[in-house]
Amino acid sequence: MLDSDTDQVLRAALRAEYDLSYEALRPGGVEAVRAAAVRGHRRRAIGAAGLVALLLLGGVAGWRIAGSAPPAQTAAPRSCDGPGTDVSVLLKQGTTDEQRAEVRTVLERSAQVYCLRFEDQATAWRNFRRQFSDAPDLVGATKPENLPESFRFRVADRAGADTVERLVASLGGVSDVICSCQLLPS
Repeated sequence: MLDSDTDQVLRAALRAEYDLSYEALRPGGVEAVRAAAVRGHRRRAIGAAGLVALLLLGGVAGWRIAGSAPPAQTAAPRSCDGPGTDVSVLLKQGTTDEQRAEVRTVLERSAQVYCLRFEDQATAWRNFRRQFSDAPDLVGATKPENLPESFRFRVADRAGADTVERLVASLGGVSDVICSCQLLPS
């Protein structure tokens, strides 16, 4: 056990070190450190939200770059580059082959759907890297497994998109249906 004089000296020395450390954190002090941590969390949250928005926007807009032939069921072939609305059916992680096949079958049988193509994670990753090559931080913060598999296609208009959404939204493995018409003002 320490005597009281030694104890007081040690307490004073510890207090002096604390005061020096506290002052070293200035000009903003401890609150500035907390604020910086909060800003970091916000930046990550905003970055993640931005990433999701960019993925959805980029995927819907970017799928046309790769293009594909219209499915055989269309009575009159429609151009993938002509008028129409881009739609993506995003699949959940862990979607089974049977669920994927069911979604494909429903989309192929729909008279509203044309220019149908499937985008697996590897293709989504390649397209994402190419599309956002001018944003290396975004590409670096994104992992291939964060990009969902999807079916991408075109419909004539918003009504066609709504019809297709009603057909596939309740199917197993479907995470979301995104229509480019939702990205534009009505």
